[in-house]
Amino acid sequence: MKIEPLNDLAFLHETGEAALRLGFELYAVGGCARDWLLGLKSADIDFLCGADPTALVSELTLKLGGSFSAADGAIGPRPPKADSVTNFKRFLTTRLFLADGRRLDFAVFRKESYSKPAALPSVSRAASAAEDLKRRDFACNALAVSLLPRPRFGELLDPCGGSDDIKKGVLRVLHERSFLDDPTRLYRAARFAGRFGWKLEAKTYALALEAVKTAMPALLSRERLRNELLKLLSEKNPLPAFELLKELDALKFLHEKFVFGSEVLAASGPAARMSVIAALMGGAGMDFIKSLKLTRAMVREIRKA
Repeated sequence: MKIEPLNDLAFLHETGEAALRLGFELYAVGGCARDWLLGLKSADIDFLCGADPTALVSELTLKLGGSFSAADGAIGPRPPKADSVTNFKRFLTTRLFLADGRRLDFAVFRKESYSKPAALPSVSRAASAAEDLKRRDFACNALAVSLLPRPRFGELLDPCGGSDDIKKGVLRVLHERSFLDDPTRLYRAARFAGRFGWKLEAKTYALALEAVKTAMPALLSRERLRNELLKLLSEKNPLPAFELLKELDALKFLHEKFVFGSEVLAASGPAARMSVIAALMGGAGMDFIKSLKLTRAMVREIRKA
């Protein structure tokens, strides 16, 4: 099966040609492949590489007028420097920030293991793109589109049946420990289900309930929960996701008095929506805001809203 990327086509062709010259496989992977199958443009493009992407990223930065910088082992949001590159060696990922603020991630084929529930993964190299895809959160995101020149350009790699799930409108985890290894997947599942109007596949729903019953999200740091909440609040309409999390009884891990209502949808942007939620929580609202360890700038924005 082949699919045609619905955005950045010239850039993707050029990047694939560069990878061929350097002698390794290159795919657009994850959410962008899912979105293209849905007939949507994708805001972010992640690249999956058959070898160390440093030479490829260096070539791209030279063409884009970029510069090179390095940081080891960090995770989470950082203020981007336009046209800059950061290496996350712990996660075998190289990140390129473009001048327009867009982020491009380049990763080698990876596999991962978890020392305990909710721990950050230990990452090592995988033998193939298919092995890499099998470690991902949901089947609908375990997709890769070849970017090597034609005749391979656009070939879909789908070892977990994600394209069928997309047709059915379901979210399905790839193994039984998925929510235990990474409880943030509960919140990602709600975000994707809410965005696309999908349902959790029956076994996945049961595993989500079990993860909540055993309080797996309580093992997450406040920073990781905060990041998931900010992503939820950035959705065009976060209410369906919150409804699913309420159904799963997973909102209590954000705060025991967390509430939401239609007023959230009337506000625009994460900070304004966070202020609405804090107001709906009454006296517990500011305690909730403080617990999230937000930047001072965002706290000021919330207070102002």
